[in-house]
Amino acid sequence: MISFSKTDDGTLVGAFTSVEADIIADLAAQIAGMLDELAGARDDDPLFTSVGIGGSSTLHDDPAIARLLPDAYGGDPAAASEFRQLTERSLAARKVANARTVIETLARAEGALELTPAESQAWLRALSDIRLTIAARLGIEDDGDRGATEGDAALALHDLYDWLAYVTESLLDALDD
Repeated sequence: MISFSKTDDGTLVGAFTSVEADIIADLAAQIAGMLDELAGARDDDPLFTSVGIGGSSTLHDDPAIARLLPDAYGGDPAAASEFRQLTERSLAARKVANARTVIETLARAEGALELTPAESQAWLRALSDIRLTIAARLGIEDDGDRGATEGDAALALHDLYDWLAYVTESLLDALDD
């Protein structure tokens, strides 16, 4: 990966090898696939459906989805349930849209990847979602945790997690310039 940089017009430019681009696109597609059903779920209430309100009343069983769509009120289960019912669908839909932006921008890139300011924000959010998902799969809960470290799959996920941190840092540095 060639680090991101910012052009005079605010466009962010970076480059990935075809393998790197495929990995990021695949991971973004997995995020979109994981959340697509939640983003498109429909309630019986047509008003809620028309404005994107809706969701389940409980935290998801899948630890990765639970990490992406956490309880808003940890100490108040009733408030957390009510908040989730009102916001889960729209939050999942935004996460799916961010992941699709990553996929689309990588697909149109010919050599150098160019991101508008809005696309770069979608990239940051999608990269964060990917890293949160990997952290959930590895059992990383807090800074300093290593989570699972046994086996080739865990080691590969750790390498991927660290590399995505580098990509995110590069993007943030370019945005900060």
